[in-house]
Amino acid sequence: MIGRLSRAAFGPGLFCAATFAACGEAVPETGTLAPACVDADSDPTADVPFASMIRPWMDRSETDPLAHGCKRCHYASAPEPMGIELGGLDMTTLASLRRGGRTSGTNIVIPGKPCESVLVQKLRGDYGAAPARMPKDGPPYWPDNWIQAVSDWIAEGAHGADDD
Repeated sequence: MIGRLSRAAFGPGLFCAATFAACGEAVPETGTLAPACVDADSDPTADVPFASMIRPWMDRSETDPLAHGCKRCHYASAPEPMGIELGGLDMTTLASLRRGGRTSGTNIVIPGKPCESVLVQKLRGDYGAAPARMPKDGPPYWPDNWIQAVSDWIAEGAHGADDD
């Protein structure tokens, strides 16, 4: 019966919820469905190394046309590290990232549980506290494959040296 009814009959939010509840969540900025978060590694045969894969994305400049990283706000070396000053989240090293910020605490990265990790929630736009997504003032989201790699890294145990 839902297939014969129009979106107008339900309203856009209820229509999506009624027809696609198992597929994902509506993305407010675009109205598209984000894939549901999954704690499993998407490719258990391929390791995701933090230092050579995740850190370079975090290091990207805010002027990068694809997506900017975390350094402008969350690195101690930044001229105005607002993310450290306001949220207490220092991402300069993996050790400082693991300590988390004021709202996330050590839940920022929960090894083996990417969907419960605030880092993944912030990148996906799923975290309840404002601002809901990161990077702030950047594109709405990191590319899906980047977010999946972060999720896979956490699913694999979030390994890496403290100084990475």
